[in-house]
Amino acid sequence: MTTYPPVAEFKFWAGPYEAPKVRVGTTLHDEWLGDVRVDGFTETPIPWPGTTLNKGRHKGLIPIFCDGLVRAVCEEEQLAVRHYWGVTQYIVDEWKKALAGETDSRRVFTVLALKRRDPQFRKKFYPSDR
Repeated sequence: MTTYPPVAEFKFWAGPYEAPKVRVGTTLHDEWLGDVRVDGFTETPIPWPGTTLNKGRHKGLIPIFCDGLVRAVCEEEQLAVRHYWGVTQYIVDEWKKALAGETDSRRVFTVLALKRRDPQFRKKFYPSDR
């Protein structure tokens, strides 16, 4: 009997990822939404500070797109990000577009690949490069 999806589908290529150490009520900069208030922590495999989002069909706590989560979106498979942070494909796509500064999904991949090589970007989101 096999499980779906296979465990290998959730393998990290560049992890591990640690949530920022913050308290509920503090403000964090979300790379997608701007400055947001920490309303709680997500109940996902990687608990992450979250903010309340009321957008479209999604109403509830969503992980704040900052720090290690930005690095994960750049480096990991979309399925792994969706699993460990409990978000939909739509949200991951929106995060990638916000990070790349592009609305054309065909250009997002290229722009993110270039950003990963940018020293300023690496200094901000890759702790091993600090």
